[in-house]
Amino acid sequence: MKKVLLTTLAASAAYLKYQSVKQKRSMQSLVVEQGLRSFLRGPDPRRALDFEKFNHINSEVYSIPRKVHDQLDFKWLDIGMQVLKRDSIVKPEKKIIFYLHGGAYWYQPFALQYHFIAKLADRVGASVVMPIYPKAPAYDVNAALSMVMKSYQELLAISGVAAENVILLGDSAGGGLAVSLVEQLRNAQIDLPSQVILLSPWLDISLENAKIAKIAKKDPILKLEELRFEGKYYAGSESLKSPLVSPIYGDLADLPPITIFGGTNDILYPDMELFTEKAQQSVKLITYEGMFHVFPIFPLPESKRAFEQIVDIIGF
Repeated sequence: MKKVLLTTLAASAAYLKYQSVKQKRSMQSLVVEQGLRSFLRGPDPRRALDFEKFNHINSEVYSIPRKVHDQLDFKWLDIGMQVLKRDSIVKPEKKIIFYLHGGAYWYQPFALQYHFIAKLADRVGASVVMPIYPKAPAYDVNAALSMVMKSYQELLAISGVAAENVILLGDSAGGGLAVSLVEQLRNAQIDLPSQVILLSPWLDISLENAKIAKIAKKDPILKLEELRFEGKYYAGSESLKSPLVSPIYGDLADLPPITIFGGTNDILYPDMELFTEKAQQSVKLITYEGMFHVFPIFPLPESKRAFEQIVDIIGF
């Protein structure tokens, strides 16, 4: 029995090594992807019971998880508005990362996201301002976008921070919200952040890009029909192609420099390509072959490389 087990493990390791060379990916990323496919079993908002749970949770005031507060030092900047802050390790604070977390506009932030943004902030000597924006199905895009706009304006007005020292960073749904935010800030002639950095942004809620269907089975995290359901509730009374909801349909002129990190096995990758083509010179897409949704927040060799690229973009 032991010999059979060892033979099986050796064969599995050899297969992973082969795939790693073939796909030009790390073995660790392949192992994590297999784990995600096998064990990622979250709630499905299309089920009535799960829908009601989301509605209840997202109608309530958010509480900072104990470990996030005690170990990562996130505190309330404004508990009434539901805005978190993590102080910079550098004094006086020179840069602020205005961070919009992902989660399909339904989920509250995950531990991996907190750890990623804390690590990044420490590396570049920046503080973090993190709005816990209103979520579906209890709230829609108008509530979410209004809240992050107000949070950003108050950051500039109350904190006295210059917009040139603000980096806007968003992952997944938070990446889409980040682009909607800068489009609206530009329209309102409010000072824009110096940089926008997006990790696997959700840029088109309609998900009508014909190339998406070819990638859907490769993505170990996102499920196409579930995303469509979640996006519909986030849009509320707005059209799925309203720039408020899907910023890929907005005016992409006169925006700050935008850098996107995306993997080719991400359902959202085709729209990252399309967005980059539409925006032309103002957007740079950094592509990682074979990588999955929001891979930079996972502990992987590819993620370390992306992390260093993000550090270089932000600077010191």
